[in-house]
Amino acid sequence: MKKRFAFVALQSIAIIAIAAIIAFSPALGARQPVMADTTTTVPTVSVTGTGKITVKPTIARIDFGVLTSAATASAAQTENDATMSKITAAVKASGIKEEDIQTTGYSLQPRYVWNKTTGKNVLDGYDMNHTMTVTVRNINDAGKTVSLIADNGANTVSGISFEVDDATLEQTKLAALSLAMASARKTANVVAKAAGKTILSVQTVNVNENTYTPYPMFKAADTAVAQASAPAPVEAGTLDVEMSVSVIYLF
Repeated sequence: MKKRFAFVALQSIAIIAIAAIIAFSPALGARQPVMADTTTTVPTVSVTGTGKITVKPTIARIDFGVLTSAATASAAQTENDATMSKITAAVKASGIKEEDIQTTGYSLQPRYVWNKTTGKNVLDGYDMNHTMTVTVRNINDAGKTVSLIADNGANTVSGISFEVDDATLEQTKLAALSLAMASARKTANVVAKAAGKTILSVQTVNVNENTYTPYPMFKAADTAVAQASAPAPVEAGTLDVEMSVSVIYLF
């Protein structure tokens, strides 16, 4: 009786195993119903647009310096500090605020010359160099300020650069961005029309902020400035503010 029960149990297990094999058989699985993929891909078009606006600079930055030489370090420094104090006072008196006057370099270096007799470098004195940047917010005063700096003792002007103040630059960027978006949409409309479609909506937008390019920029590196000079003929030129966008449209 026990043998018959064991045989029946083994027979049942075999039946279950065969059923499992059949259920997972690739041949039988192929007969299972397949759900249709009802998803559709929405067509898109990727385009770029650029907007550029040319503006006049509103501020100027003047880089200048005072270089003095003396037999001793203290003498070179004292002479230099006195000259730079005189320039700073004159610049402030002209209406330029203290926060628009910035020291950009301050160095005191020993100066050596070669002695042929001894075959060694010999101390010949000290050079003191103090450089500053002045921001002129009334750009029409740029040339007058250069002359003022020279008349009060500056002996080098390393350059003048022109920029746009923050408020004007922000407004100009927004206007250029509007032009860039309009340019992108115009291109997308042409592509969609050629494909027999109509633009439905915007999928993504990437904004690329291009820095504005000064043109022209007056620069005279390490040029000596004549004393008692006439107002310098400084031309600010124009600046190009450019923005670009990359847009993906659905149609």
